[in-house]
Amino acid sequence: MTTILMIGYGFGVKAQYLPFTEELGFNASQLQFIRGWLLLAWVAGILLPILLLIQSWKQPAARLFWCGYLLTLVIQIFSEGLLSRQLVPSVVVPIGFFYTVFRLWQLVDGFGQLALSSLPLVAFRVVVLFWAANLVMLLLVSWPTVFTGFKSS
Repeated sequence: MTTILMIGYGFGVKAQYLPFTEELGFNASQLQFIRGWLLLAWVAGILLPILLLIQSWKQPAARLFWCGYLLTLVIQIFSEGLLSRQLVPSVVVPIGFFYTVFRLWQLVDGFGQLALSSLPLVAFRVVVLFWAANLVMLLLVSWPTVFTGFKSS
């Protein structure tokens, strides 16, 4: 659903019907922050869940949960790459936002399916905290760089 909405976003921005820029408008310090943030995303959002999947491989419910999480992540990354090249680069901001909201729901909803011992529980909390922080980062850093505001008629 998000990917379909983002196709509409891309065409709407290209046609200048939406109050967003085509390009990501990060300044040098924001760009440096984003690079560091992406490294953190690889560790906390991808590597840690892969390790949790491996750790819980013999638990069918946990395996299904982590595979679903990772599949959603692959779809997000593919959508961001494809749509930012084919439509507008700024599409990564709303894609990241909507997928982060979904991912937080997915993690909170799936928590009851997971039988986590102490160390995996800490890792799970790190994953949840990262995605909550990612949502804040998107709202405070990324959205302001692409939103141009509504033009008065």
